Amino acid sequence: MVVTAAGGGGVGGGVWDSVVEITKVAQSKGSDPLLWAVQLSSNLNSAGVNLPSVEVAHVLVSYICWDNNVPILWKFLEKALMLRIVPPLLVLALLSERVIPSRRLQPAAYRLYMELLKRYAFTLKCQIHGPDYQKVMKSIDAVLHLFENFGLPATEPGILVVEFIFSIVWQLLDASLDDEGLLELTPEMKSRWPTKPLEMEIDGCNGFDEERTEYHQRLQNMNTVMAVEIIGQFLQNKVTSRIIYVARRNLPTHWVGFTQRIQLLGANSSALRNSKILTSEAILQLVSDTRTVLSRECKTSSPKNFHAVITFGPLPCSASLCHGASRSTLWLPLDLFLENVMDGYQVNPTSAIEVITGLIKTLQAINGTSWHDTFLGLWIAALRLVQRERDPIEGPMPRLDPRLCILLSITPLVIADLIDEEEAAPIDETECGSTNHWKENKGPGERRNDLVSSLQVLGDYQGLLTPPQSVVSAANQAAAKAMLFLSGISVGSAYFECINMKDMPINCSGNLRHLIVEACIARNLLDTSAYFWLGYVNGRIDQIPHSVPTQLPGWSSFMKGAAFTPIMINALVSSPASSLAELEKVFEIAFKGSEDEKISAATILCGASLIRGWNVQEHAIQFITRLLSPPAPADCDGSYSHLIGYAPMLNVLIVGIATVDCVQIFSLHGLVAYPMLSYLLLLDPIDTPAMVVIWFKLKVL
Repeated sequence: MVVTAAGGGGVGGGVWDSVVEITKVAQSKGSDPLLWAVQLSSNLNSAGVNLPSVEVAHVLVSYICWDNNVPILWKFLEKALMLRIVPPLLVLALLSERVIPSRRLQPAAYRLYMELLKRYAFTLKCQIHGPDYQKVMKSIDAVLHLFENFGLPATEPGILVVEFIFSIVWQLLDASLDDEGLLELTPEMKSRWPTKPLEMEIDGCNGFDEERTEYHQRLQNMNTVMAVEIIGQFLQNKVTSRIIYVARRNLPTHWVGFTQRIQLLGANSSALRNSKILTSEAILQLVSDTRTVLSRECKTSSPKNFHAVITFGPLPCSASLCHGASRSTLWLPLDLFLENVMDGYQVNPTSAIEVITGLIKTLQAINGTSWHDTFLGLWIAALRLVQRERDPIEGPMPRLDPRLCILLSITPLVIADLIDEEEAAPIDETECGSTNHWKENKGPGERRNDLVSSLQVLGDYQGLLTPPQSVVSAANQAAAKAMLFLSGISVGSAYFECINMKDMPINCSGNLRHLIVEACIARNLLDTSAYFWLGYVNGRIDQIPHSVPTQLPGWSSFMKGAAFTPIMINALVSSPASSLAELEKVFEIAFKGSEDEKISAATILCGASLIRGWNVQEHAIQFITRLLSPPAPADCDGSYSHLIGYAPMLNVLIVGIATVDCVQIFSLHGLVAYPMLSYLLLLDPIDTPAMVVIWFKLKVL
């Protein structure tokens, strides 16, 4: 037989036989578990097996359960986990599938399983960045039948982690209810998980040993108390409680059944009453308001716990982050900064990305919040900024476009910087015990995962998500894009350039969260698995409208080589580019094209791509910046300004960006020098090409 080892290559079945042989010999000799583990690791490395190995996990657990259920084998297994010979999460899954149903017949094994659970189930951070993480999670899916139990498509390991943690807690819960005779009081009167062995429970000769039977009964009772306490630990732990909250949001039907069982346990469990660390009231509170659970440890502020707090510590008042008088004051400095940066009388030479990033990191550390709640606070502050848009009282005041720039361009760039900072940072060796000092983008970091959860929670704030009238069409297109993706209908960007949302067979109404998600996908902060979030779209469609024209002037036809015609130019000016490649082509024409083409390209760059092209806005600004300061040709002798030849194009650019909203958008991206800008805009642009150079020599890049 040929088995694929973790990490790739075909490995002969003899390798797995040798695992058993080495274990048998060590068992018979009573070898030191550490020596056994070192010998096994050496043999596997010599055979080309990458560690930790999924196959070795299956071999060891199968060997122990149940023909070799002796203490030394459990010590061997513990050393294999400690030395990362086997993946801990998979071992826990294999043991839960075998040990929980046999817990009454094998109470000592159940006790050892729970000890391993306490040691390894709460150290997810290292394991999700480990090698072959995806393969491990798929193996867990196969062992626990997660898809059959929950029905969620396992398109990414993150979904499987949520299902795995939720299933482990649920198995412990049903086992505890069964041990106390309470499972029959549930609506289903049985567990969705195997809680009893398939074969009849026969104790053999030990069944007549009164002393041994009494010991087993005491151990079973203690195990039930321990299982209940571990359930409470899962619901209280900073990481696993957040994972269970994600399960609550995405598996509402299952959550109802789960909470019914918790309520039954809280009201009737003698094990819970015997616990010294958990009460009935506490466990009921843990599932009645998960946001309270997520804030239990946020008050920890000692230097010893500082690192853990800034990594995982949640926000005390997540539920009060909605707009209005009751919103949390933790993010008030952010609200004040965002409102101040909208002041039309000032132009800030420093990028808002840089300022907000520093402010967010400071607030996150001072308030002791998790990144989940920090990102949620940032999104809600930006949404409130958009919703506060109002007519100016006097003088020029930036209105909606700069506010949308904050929400859909600046905020994603701030979060991208924070995520890049984490994923490029050294690993904390004290937490993972790894000898690899640097992350190599092996998987999503905590901040990236917390971004996902914050955006899922953001869907609860419907009052903040209503799109302004000017972006309703864009929001509807974003919702339609997700709906078509889920329906398995593949369409290009050209389709959205010419379709009317009224032609869609079902309602495709979108909101600001759809635009936020698209902005994050465009910057590789999310992937299309976001389209599967519960309630993200209204449904699916069987076919696309047939009344859509096959080709209209737009970005798609431009990229295919269509020439600049008046109709084409108007189309490109009025609709934002969807990719950097499209803007690059326009910039190339502005740089190398004919005089008329340069003017047309400059007009396009100052159009919708600058104002509403949130996913590429910073690139449009950079290209305009470069065009405003063109290089001198090689044959220029200095007797005249080479800028005179660019005067028509410079005129188009300066007029195009001279509105207050455009100036503010440039300022938000840190590309305006305010000492010269007010003077520049007072002058006639076509007569002052030299002022452009002065401006951009003083700008802050």
